[in-house]
Amino acid sequence: MRKFFLTLFTVSMAASVLGSNAHAGGYDHDDRYGPRAVTLWWVIFNEPDACTANPGAAEQCGAVDIFGAPYLDSVANGSPDPSLIAPNHASGVAVIYATGAKTNYWGKVRLAASIYRSEAGGGLDLSGPNSVDPLGLGRAFENVDAEVHLVVRDHGHRVRGGLLTQITNFLEPYCSDPNLLYFSGDNICADVQFAVFAPGESGKDAVYAFGNPPSKQRRASAHLFRQGDMLQAVIETRVQGSKD
Repeated sequence: MRKFFLTLFTVSMAASVLGSNAHAGGYDHDDRYGPRAVTLWWVIFNEPDACTANPGAAEQCGAVDIFGAPYLDSVANGSPDPSLIAPNHASGVAVIYATGAKTNYWGKVRLAASIYRSEAGGGLDLSGPNSVDPLGLGRAFENVDAEVHLVVRDHGHRVRGGLLTQITNFLEPYCSDPNLLYFSGDNICADVQFAVFAPGESGKDAVYAFGNPPSKQRRASAHLFRQGDMLQAVIETRVQGSKD
């Protein structure tokens, strides 16, 4: 089942996160509408042949290559333990900040980003965990034929005076992420949508919402362009909360 087994950051939270955001920041009404803060993340597998999620398939890499099976099992069992995170370093996985933005009232947003090939650490602070390299993997975009996943992360309703912080960080003071045992603000930060491009693949593809199984987003699209040593991504989608 193409794309349905791939990058899942939130696993068991995926089906409930938007409902959880219905009360973020003290909201007690229909939360589907209103400006939201969102970020886009590069998930790059520089050595896709070393991935273990689906070896030999067109798209070989997935959540197990980012987090390891023990951590994913802990999330699925309702007792997330971030100390169990064990990336498949042989896959050359990199998780890197791409861009961020505020949606319009209806949740629509266009996210565009570029990244240039470099040696690990070249031109980026990959000494994380930090805002650029949140998992502290220390890898960059190093292989022009890498497998590329694009992940849209919802940070909940826009916080007045705090938007810049919301759209430039993975974890920030206005949100919480229970799967990472990070508890700070009232909003829920969670990865809500994704697109996947096989090694060497360019062009247009669908955007999927995390779930079991993931669902194809209507009126949404992802484009990936490979131009020499540069990757350019554009996602047009809608990110909304849920009705109370």
